[in-house]
Amino acid sequence: MTAALDEYGLATKREVKSWYDGFVFGNKSDIYNPWSILNYLDKQTLQAYWANTSSNSLVGKLIREGGRTVKESFENLLAGGHLFAPIDEQIAYDQLDSNENAIWSFLVASGYLKVVSYEKYETDRIIKEPRYELSLTNYEVKLMFRNMVSGWFSRNLSDYNDFVKALLSGDVDAMN
Repeated sequence: MTAALDEYGLATKREVKSWYDGFVFGNKSDIYNPWSILNYLDKQTLQAYWANTSSNSLVGKLIREGGRTVKESFENLLAGGHLFAPIDEQIAYDQLDSNENAIWSFLVASGYLKVVSYEKYETDRIIKEPRYELSLTNYEVKLMFRNMVSGWFSRNLSDYNDFVKALLSGDVDAMN
C-alpha cells in the first residue's frame, strides 16, 4: 500500500491509514480495505468508497430497532469510544431479531467493527464467556454511520413537525 501511494505521488499515508486501515484477521493487523484503496488511488480523493458498495439497510434496521443499550453503545462508538460485548463467531441471521447482543457479532463479521482486545476464557472454577473490546473499524465506517444517522433525522423531521402541528391544533385527520 505504501509503495502504491509513493508511486502515485500521494504523501498522505497517515490520513489513508485513518480512513481505510483497521481491519484485523487473527493476529494480522494493518489491513487496508482494498476496494477503498483502489478507488483512492484512482480518484486521489479521500472519501467513503466501501460504504457505498452495498445496501446498509440491515445494519440501519438493527440499530434503529435496537433497544436503549444498543443505541447508547452505538452513540458511544460514533463518539470514538469502545464497547465491551461477547462475540459469537457462529452468529446466524435468525438470531439478529431475538438477541440484542447479536448485532455486535454481525457488525464485527461484516467489517463495520473491529476487535481491539479480548478477555480469554477463565479456566478456574467458573467458565466465563470472554468479552471483546470493539470500536469502529476506521474513519470511512464512522463517516458512513454518521451519514446514515443524519439521514434518519433529516428524512423524518418534516413529517414529525407536521404531526406535532396537527396534534397541537387537534386536527385528527392530519395526524392520521
